[in-house]
Amino acid sequence: MLTRCPQCATTFRVTPEQLKARQGRVRCGACQEVFNALDTLVEEMPLSAVAAPEPPAPPEIAFHAAMPEAPALEAALAAPESATVAAASAPFHSEPVAPGDPEPIAEPAASSGSGTEPEPEPEAESERDAEPELEPLLHENPPQRVWPWALAACAALIVIAAQAALHFRTELAVLYPEAKPLLASVCETFGCELSLPRKPELIGIEASDLHPDADDKLALVATLKNRAPFAQEYPHLELTLTDTADQPLIRRVLAPADYLPPKTPAAAGFGANSDVAVSLAVEAPGIAAVGYRLYLFYP
Repeated sequence: MLTRCPQCATTFRVTPEQLKARQGRVRCGACQEVFNALDTLVEEMPLSAVAAPEPPAPPEIAFHAAMPEAPALEAALAAPESATVAAASAPFHSEPVAPGDPEPIAEPAASSGSGTEPEPEPEAESERDAEPELEPLLHENPPQRVWPWALAACAALIVIAAQAALHFRTELAVLYPEAKPLLASVCETFGCELSLPRKPELIGIEASDLHPDADDKLALVATLKNRAPFAQEYPHLELTLTDTADQPLIRRVLAPADYLPPKTPAAAGFGANSDVAVSLAVEAPGIAAVGYRLYLFYP
């Protein structure tokens, strides 16, 4: 059977096994196009269209082959009658051919119309050599749709970007102050809070002092400074009173509401490149403290 590639119009010879391998789907060896060979089958030229050789002669042809050539037969007829009788009485030495074994008859040529001995089909052989072999699609996968996966990937990237923006909303508000109102509205929608940054390494205690006060109280005076170029959340303070051996006697944690001056809004944050004065009385009845330690931290 022959089939023709619809892409490059190359004709190939296919076998039933190749057609059954993938329901007729094959790949063109010339242009790599995948097509259905059943849809493009080409009808081969019937043998009757080519000049057929003469039909085989009956078995008696073996006896005629042993007869002399035509000139010899004429010479025999021209001879005297005695010679003819002698020739007729002579024994016949031709060997009969077995009825079951006739002479091999050459197959009719597919593309030759002459009566000479059939030659192999040079055109068909050259065409077969020039044309690449047609291989069945043993591992060919059907085409898959790509756009659903691309759409899903884009949606996943958008979701990941939104989650990252919500997680780093504080840092984004610091880096892009103009985006702070948008981030605040997003937090209101999703129920999150846009808090102030916490960078304790950018806040320092410039000076501090602890001295006794009246009525078993100690007066703490300190100055905090925010060295960051942006506003931060006020830190907590930890005050530890120590004895002569520098062992802790009492520890107290002070929230921003405990040490900030009156009428100072803690929610507004510690202003950028600003400082705040701390002054408060610490109750320490019956504690003979001779030293102290003051730290700042974020809970």
